[in-house]
Amino acid sequence: MKCSSRIGRGTGGAGICLTPVVSPGPLLWLLCALLWLTPLTARSQPAFPPADAGSLERQARFAFSQNLADYLFLGTLNAELQYSIHRSWTLLGGARYNNWTWRHRQDSQFESRQQTYYLGVRWWPWYTYSGWWLGSRMQYQEYNRGGIFSPETEEGDAFGVGLSGGYSVHVNRWLNVNFGIGGWGGLTRYVSYACPYCGKRTGEGTKAFFLPNELLVALELIF
Repeated sequence: MKCSSRIGRGTGGAGICLTPVVSPGPLLWLLCALLWLTPLTARSQPAFPPADAGSLERQARFAFSQNLADYLFLGTLNAELQYSIHRSWTLLGGARYNNWTWRHRQDSQFESRQQTYYLGVRWWPWYTYSGWWLGSRMQYQEYNRGGIFSPETEEGDAFGVGLSGGYSVHVNRWLNVNFGIGGWGGLTRYVSYACPYCGKRTGEGTKAFFLPNELLVALELIF
């Protein structure tokens, strides 16, 4: 996916005659409810691994997750894989992909197209895939976004590092629901346009940035 191939083409991209504007309100309420319930959850959460932690570690080294919040944000496809290397540490890698253009009319559209790849680590104070966690990652993103909050559109290639944190809730031995938030910063080489469809350049160059990176409400399969 080369984002630049879409700029200035009124009929380019995956035209969809719907406007999936999703309010973040319900997700924020869900996150607040989780934080309110954390003391209740913590009482049932063991402070140390159970006696059979050795066998559990051998059986549950991997975790594969899908972030439902990404799907709600303009249909962004995503996947993440973790691997436990220690009682309190996991390695992780993941990707996001979005190539959709949402269009009212030929002269009214918005998008947040991207292909994103990242590698990182996650630290678990109790033990892996259980309770609170903190994470760090290196990330690359090719992006093209505009028309959502303003008509200005920007595309480019961004490199940076991210920090995140959250809480993983056990549903059963093989399934978690993972909540979290994160941000990232770095450098981007960019080109900006007056609107998503006109192709009129308004600037280009390299700049530093710091942006929200994710709102995580994920189903996590542990195996």
